[in-house]
Amino acid sequence: MWLLIFMCVDISATVWINSDSDNSDHFRKCCDRNQILKKITEQNLTMLEYYECVELAYAKEKYNVSISPLFMNNGVEVQYGMPSDCESFAARTISNPETELYSSENTCYDRLVIEIVNGSFVENIPKTIELSCNKSEDANITRSTLKLNQLRKCCPIGQQFDTEYHVCRESFENYEDDSLFKDLNISEVNYIYEVGYGIRCKFDEYALELTENLFSMTVMNSSLLVVNKSDKEERTFLSGEWCVDRQYNGKGLVAQTCSQDCKDFGAYCLRKCCPQGHHFRVLRCGSFISECVPDQDDSTLFNISTYTDPLRSNYHDLFDVMGIRIGLTCPTGRFGLDTSIPQDQHRLRPDAHLESGWILTNTYCLEMFDRRDCPTNDVTITAVLCFQPAPDQSQRKDYRISSVIITISSVCLGLTLIVYCALPELRNLNGRNLICHVSMMLLAFSCLARVQHSAVANFHLCTFLGYGIYFGFVAAFAWLNVMCFDIWWTFGSVRTVKPLRKSASERRRFIWYSLYAWGITVLLTLTMFLLDRYPVSIYLDANIGSGACWFGAVQNTETDWPHYIFFVVPMGIVTCTNFILWMLTARYCAKVKSEVHRLQAGSVGERAKKRFRIDRAKYILTGKLWVVMGAGWVSELLSTIVSDPQWLWNIVDLINQLQGVFIFLILVVKPKLYYVIRKRLGFSRTPINTRLEKPDAQKNATSSSGRTSSTFLSRTISSDERANLRISAPQSIK
Repeated sequence: MWLLIFMCVDISATVWINSDSDNSDHFRKCCDRNQILKKITEQNLTMLEYYECVELAYAKEKYNVSISPLFMNNGVEVQYGMPSDCESFAARTISNPETELYSSENTCYDRLVIEIVNGSFVENIPKTIELSCNKSEDANITRSTLKLNQLRKCCPIGQQFDTEYHVCRESFENYEDDSLFKDLNISEVNYIYEVGYGIRCKFDEYALELTENLFSMTVMNSSLLVVNKSDKEERTFLSGEWCVDRQYNGKGLVAQTCSQDCKDFGAYCLRKCCPQGHHFRVLRCGSFISECVPDQDDSTLFNISTYTDPLRSNYHDLFDVMGIRIGLTCPTGRFGLDTSIPQDQHRLRPDAHLESGWILTNTYCLEMFDRRDCPTNDVTITAVLCFQPAPDQSQRKDYRISSVIITISSVCLGLTLIVYCALPELRNLNGRNLICHVSMMLLAFSCLARVQHSAVANFHLCTFLGYGIYFGFVAAFAWLNVMCFDIWWTFGSVRTVKPLRKSASERRRFIWYSLYAWGITVLLTLTMFLLDRYPVSIYLDANIGSGACWFGAVQNTETDWPHYIFFVVPMGIVTCTNFILWMLTARYCAKVKSEVHRLQAGSVGERAKKRFRIDRAKYILTGKLWVVMGAGWVSELLSTIVSDPQWLWNIVDLINQLQGVFIFLILVVKPKLYYVIRKRLGFSRTPINTRLEKPDAQKNATSSSGRTSSTFLSRTISSDERANLRISAPQSIK
């Protein structure tokens, strides 16, 4: 009796344990281990749907479908087969990660990969479904302790991820399909996983590559825990935000995560133009018109070593974590940089910006171009940039109009130069200074007119024109500085007077002025040329002729530093110096004018007035030139800082382009010079007044009585007049 009771209790306990095990860890898979689910739909008079299992090899061969079945570890008790004696199934798609499963004889789970509708194959994203039989509503359905987790493998079956070329490659190592799970640190004791392939980052996200040698990785349900081995920082990524795979050639595991911020993990991020595993095939030789095609061999792999190797020598850990983003959206089209052209030479910076002689940007992508069907017969990699969107028609500037205006200015400068060279009366010290100034303005404006007319295709001609513009403007500013200094010297300098002839004194001063003006111009131009040809830093590399026949830089970027160093700052210093000299001269001029009016009538006073009028005319002339040149420099500086409103800068540009016309009006179009030109051309019999005095200069001038300061006045009169003062002074003492 007791034996019978004991046996009943033992059997009951065994049944209870098995029942509990069935309810907790029991899992029913619709198809066998290496099979997947196929759905067939026939829409005739009636709707007929049914499911069947097919082998993975058959699915690959028949429908070119390669997908992994559900994976589970050995601790999960699995039963295979769809519910029997079931006329119809209710299907439910399991899309949420960590979905709790049910244990029932009338319910099974599997991957639905193939769907046939009326005999036609339907492209469908693989999904895991739950099939339930509706034959019995009284079926015993219990919730299982198991969950269906989601894991994404970065590469398809039989491929591994190559972190050198950032692409999935065929693996020659024989790994079982579920061997990846053995390498992962999975926290669950018993698990079931559906495996997807690839990572689906958003269009503005980068796929960061985290390698096992730098990060430890642990899979918790459908999440990935990543720990940086260097600083122990932890990050958790949810389902859909990560994928994992083996590195190509057995280098351990690699995980990819999506991120908009490349500062995550200190990643170095850049763009790839074509999707992963694709490259550009050139459609027309001699251009970069291409289409993305799949890689056929290793020669078209995404090899960016030509960009990264120069940086690795100075930044050893810069590329430990790479981020790759696919595609480049350009509303107005794209173009490739031709590295065979000097101005298209470019490189990557440590901040992942692309730098060339004429642009600094992070809006670019890199790609391989297959030109093996062309005469070049090569595969090359280069950068692709976006065309800048065209401005509004109302704001679009027509540089041909600018070229016409600058040409008019050049003609006016040429006429001015002819007049001053042809008339001996104008070739005094101030006239020679003006000739040098105007000739350099003519050089700069002539080169600028050619540049503005149309694009200069020849690189060497473009470079020559750029240096011609630079040399002309720098020399013109230098000679304007000479004229400002000369007029200040005339009115306000304190110097020891030597009994030299006027012509000899002017000749010597002109030599010194020439040494200064030409010397500073040649020094700046030569320095810039050498640093341009043998670059030592982006802050000193002017890139004249690279991308533009001027400084090849993007305005207000780091590459724009040479423009400031070699042009804006030096010309600003010269302009400020000219302004200071002009203001000092104005003060001296006012004092001299006061002294002249206090002089009594006499030969000394008359000569002083004449000299004052001549020097004041030179002062006013120099001031007008300073205003014309100074306004141009000030607008140049302001336009680099403030770009709006555009209409205002169009007006300022027009004024600057008319500088030659203004100089012609200032230097040539005046009555006294018109009078001299008529005399030279023989239209008047009146003798030429070589001093170019105004008619009232011959009249006697009276001044109010007052004390005369002969010491200050002596700075404004000639040496022979000073001698007369020294000789007559003792007589006045008697």
